Amino acid sequence: MVLIAFFLISIFAVPAVSAQNLTLADIDALHEKGQSQAEYQSIASAIKKVLTGNSDQYQWQWRLARTEYALAKTSDEAKIDHYDQCIRHSSLAIELQADSAVSYFYRGLCRGKQGEMKGIWASLAIIDPFEEDMKKAVELDPTVNHAGPHRALGRLYMELPFFMGGDSDKSLDHLKEAVRLAPDYAENQLGLAQAFIEKNNSEQARETLHKMMQLTDNAQDKKLLSFRKEAMELLENLSP
Repeated sequence: MVLIAFFLISIFAVPAVSAQNLTLADIDALHEKGQSQAEYQSIASAIKKVLTGNSDQYQWQWRLARTEYALAKTSDEAKIDHYDQCIRHSSLAIELQADSAVSYFYRGLCRGKQGEMKGIWASLAIIDPFEEDMKKAVELDPTVNHAGPHRALGRLYMELPFFMGGDSDKSLDHLKEAVRLAPDYAENQLGLAQAFIEKNNSEQARETLHKMMQLTDNAQDKKLLSFRKEAMELLENLSP
């Protein structure tokens, strides 16, 4: 955390041109380590500096969308505004690069989260665009964000009521594929375990949860610790 703050301070302590010398790898590294709203705000500011006068760079546009998503997740207020900006910048990235799977992924993700906030997840006006974006991402590159498109579709079909398109078989298929593509990503294992529970398959759910626990044995990250806690609760509630 201190290292991130020092690096970001060093960026903004020098002339604006220095921010434009940031590489995509620099931003990705900062995003990977970021946890707080202040850190993501600094990352967003750095990307906006790069995009000033160079708005036609889709790699930076989708990274700004990713940062706006992170800001929404860490903010107590203005969440919808951040999701709006996420959708805006991912859409710009798609206009610039129509085969950008990660741009479709973040646009779908922010559309879905925005719909959840408004309490209209059951509305086709939200479900259809979300599903279309994630399916397009799967078509272009299913490995983005640790098989994120498959993970997102798996959760969609798990959470929706059957009369709105919910389907436990589809959910299980997508989450199995997410685990196949990114077996070491804890959230994939957790999602698959939940899908097995939905199918009343306690044995495979338990096996999958144990794999997930192994992946998070030495976890320090808050998100991973949250997943681990959820996995432990699921294990406790599984029938013998």
